[in-house]
Amino acid sequence: MAPEVSERGRGKGATIWVPIEFKEKVKALAQKQGKAEWKVLLDAIALYEASLRKPRVKEELPIVDKVLWYIEKLCMSVGEFKANPSEENLQRTLRTVSQVKERLGIDTSLLERALIDYSRMVKGSNKSREEEAEARMEVNMALKSVLIEITYKWILKEELPSQSVSRAGEA
Repeated sequence: MAPEVSERGRGKGATIWVPIEFKEKVKALAQKQGKAEWKVLLDAIALYEASLRKPRVKEELPIVDKVLWYIEKLCMSVGEFKANPSEENLQRTLRTVSQVKERLGIDTSLLERALIDYSRMVKGSNKSREEEAEARMEVNMALKSVLIEITYKWILKEELPSQSVSRAGEA
């Protein structure tokens, strides 16, 4: 039996009640993806059904949650240190960096060095604004490097191009 078609050539639809925030989220996603709202919802249902059928997809959600927690914790810690570069904040930030290194298996050596260099520079009496800005930028770039590595390893589940090249040379 063929579905009924309206005068405008579309199938007949139905209405469901959703909170306005939900509707706005669906609308924003639809606009961003260039899809009809109902197609966004259909994709979401398909993903949900797949997670029910494939428990492995569901098992990986806690891993992503954990990784995002470390990303958030690391960024907040580095931001707090830059705002107040005390010795106590440096040690707290270095502990967080160490957790990321140990628990996520990420090379954090550049970030550790940048934080220590920034701390020394801030304590120095003969610093120019340019030197301080350069040290701050070094911390930002080192943090970005760690975040990229976390993203590749834990979210995209890929190796960074530099890792695959270095490992190819080891073989």
